[in-house]
Amino acid sequence: MTNSGQCRIGFLWSPLLETFDFGRKHPIRVGRFKLLRDFVDEVGFLDLPNVEVITPELLSEDLLKTIHSEEYIAKVQQISETGIGDIDIDTPGFRNIYFNSRIVSGASVTGIKSVQSGLVDHFVSPTGGFHHAKFGAGGGFCIFNDIAACVYELKNQGIKRVLIADFDVHHGNGTQTYFYNDPEVMQISFHEDPEWMFPHDGYIQDIGEGSGRGYNINMPFPMDSGDAVYRYAFDELIPPLVDSYQPEFIIFIPGFDAHYKDRLAHLTLTTDMIRYIASTIHDFAHEYSSGKLGVVTGGGYHHESLCWGLGTVMSVLSGLDFEPPPQQPPFDDNEETWEEVKNNVALVKDLIFPIFNL
Repeated sequence: MTNSGQCRIGFLWSPLLETFDFGRKHPIRVGRFKLLRDFVDEVGFLDLPNVEVITPELLSEDLLKTIHSEEYIAKVQQISETGIGDIDIDTPGFRNIYFNSRIVSGASVTGIKSVQSGLVDHFVSPTGGFHHAKFGAGGGFCIFNDIAACVYELKNQGIKRVLIADFDVHHGNGTQTYFYNDPEVMQISFHEDPEWMFPHDGYIQDIGEGSGRGYNINMPFPMDSGDAVYRYAFDELIPPLVDSYQPEFIIFIPGFDAHYKDRLAHLTLTTDMIRYIASTIHDFAHEYSSGKLGVVTGGGYHHESLCWGLGTVMSVLSGLDFEPPPQQPPFDDNEETWEEVKNNVALVKDLIFPIFNL
């Protein structure tokens, strides 16, 4: 186990992260990022000698042009100037959306640069994880794909093995399209079954193409899956894959919206599972990546469970004790859930493990 108290953590923050307006009825509301910043401050994380607040920079135009088409960027700019039009049916446009999208995605890339420069070992951003945005389109509350931008920033710095460990309850369909044939990026996504969950993508059979075959791993879960089956799948799949890949940098989306209190999904995890995942990923970072680890929040649409999740991750990385209140999911994993999860894990193994001689 890693001595977390010796890890240097950069927490990305600026009031400019709040310069958005999806509307009062949208799940992403103004005050979301300040809520998280204030929470980690109240718990005491920002007072720690090994935690530094870092001001995010705008996503560079060069990176933006790498990850998105000229036509799509122009569309966002036009909406930004006029306030008229939407990114997608679930992602309303607003004035200055271009600036806000560059600062919230730029926060992730700023974190990458802070780790790569040696300023910190890990970064944590209260925003980021916009994994639904694609080269020519946004959607799913995502305008610019910061995960893709982070990977290209790392590639520009000579990193050859990036692990995207994505535990958001929604599949990262956008990010998958960028690196589907790229062996320099391993994407592992644990998400709710795409049969009924947005974005209705991320099937087990989607394992990558060409030289990237085997480097795209999707593990879907039936609704009502809880800590027990999730940990089983995690233990069966994650350690062998990470041990085989030995990443040089890990980008981690903890999956706060997989919590049983979250209102946009149907999994029933607790922060016990988030702590287990974060601890394991943290140890992998120190074992293989010289500690290089970036955390972006991704989803999470219940204020309490979102704060508990971020507090749990910050606790793992920083060494400061934090225990959320006792939690009790509405039910335990039943026999049918166990059977489906075990079948899915077996199918993932059958498709992926032989490629890596596991």
